[in-house]
Amino acid sequence: MAIFRPEEQEKVREILTGLERPVELVVALGPEEGPVPGAPPDFDFGAETTRVVEELCALSESLSFRVEQEPEGVARFPAVLVRPEGEEVGVHYYGLPWGYELGSLLGAVIEAGKREPTLRPESLEALAGLDRDLSIDVFVTPT
Repeated sequence: MAIFRPEEQEKVREILTGLERPVELVVALGPEEGPVPGAPPDFDFGAETTRVVEELCALSESLSFRVEQEPEGVARFPAVLVRPEGEEVGVHYYGLPWGYELGSLLGAVIEAGKREPTLRPESLEALAGLDRDLSIDVFVTPT
């Protein structure tokens, strides 16, 4: 059964036509955390994440994906690493990108597919002035 309905496929294709450069998605599989409340005990989050990413990539020639087992630098599994032109830039989506969460992954893909950042010049200047590496975790939940 397809994840996207035909009208959703068309909308996602339209959104992805704006990619200015290729984006690689790496599905990182490894030991999953304990049972998720409400999920069937035998639910395979890694397999479903792979399926979502595969179907997403089928909607644009600018997207590609591959699967890796426990790649270095990944904190939780499953994860999707968003790599503009195959370059590791530290954008990792943790968990299964289903429902509302798919919009977060799609937003990361769109941003990674741009040649120039969409941040304002003053934001870029402030980031350039940092004296050490910075890691930011963003949590997404439907309300």
